[in-house]
Amino acid sequence: MWVKELSKTKIFFVLTVLALLIVFPDFSSAQTAVVRGIVIDRQGNPLEDAKITFYDQTRGTKYTTRSNKKGEFIKMINVGSPPSVYKLTVELEDYFPFESQYQGKWGVEEELKITLEKIPPKIEEDRDYAEGINFFQQDKYKDAIESFKKSMERFPDNMDILYNIGVSYLRDGNLDEAINYLNKATELNPEVIEFYLALGECYFKKGEREKALETFSRAVEIQPDNPKTHYNLGIVHYRDDRTEQAIQSFETSIELDPNFSSSYYQLGLAYTKTEDFKKAIKCFEEFLRLEPNSSDANLAKEMIEKLKK
Repeated sequence: MWVKELSKTKIFFVLTVLALLIVFPDFSSAQTAVVRGIVIDRQGNPLEDAKITFYDQTRGTKYTTRSNKKGEFIKMINVGSPPSVYKLTVELEDYFPFESQYQGKWGVEEELKITLEKIPPKIEEDRDYAEGINFFQQDKYKDAIESFKKSMERFPDNMDILYNIGVSYLRDGNLDEAINYLNKATELNPEVIEFYLALGECYFKKGEREKALETFSRAVEIQPDNPKTHYNLGIVHYRDDRTEQAIQSFETSIELDPNFSSSYYQLGLAYTKTEDFKKAIKCFEEFLRLEPNSSDANLAKEMIEKLKK
């Protein structure tokens, strides 16, 4: 009888211990920290509805909250033992995501201040810029300039706008203004050959051949494998009676692009100057093969007839 009572006592004791284990979990895994913070922009304005995430990559635990109208947020997270290192991310539409690390301390309330950088708008999506491109394609250069300048108010010192304004002035015949804007574009990015091609054309049309030669030579330095750069350099050499240099430039252009029709035409003119008529005829014939309907096609045919005689 005594033995039976003892067994019941043991059973009761075991059940009691199990119950205690269920009611009272391991305190080492329940250590928490309270995190308060504010999300603002570069000017210090609060940002609402920013998504704040604390992610423990080791334990796979994730806590998420959002900022209120004042940009504030509060979240209780489990820091664990040993303390967890969380990956902190803050996301909001139209802003660059923020990433950092956060290690909470048990029983400590911390405050965070997070600044988000706004993603700049894309120039291609700007209405005035798109309107300027449309006007330019219709040869309405003054209207294009006006639209591009409106766009520049929102995108100051944007090299694409400066370039397009410069080319619009070039096509409209205002070479001084064109040079002004194109030079500003090259200052922002001195490695874009389109800037130099347009700028060199401006100097060439103004009769400033040395500046044109210098500008086109710079374009060749930047992209020696671009046929346009050698073609433009050849034009300046040809106009300044440096015929051998012109021939070399046009031949290089053709080597880089065997279908560059304009180089064949100019090379034909250069060979005519040197009285190498067979080569000149061959160049004009190749030009006609590539551009039978060109505005210069009749001139090429006339040159061939004269040279054959």
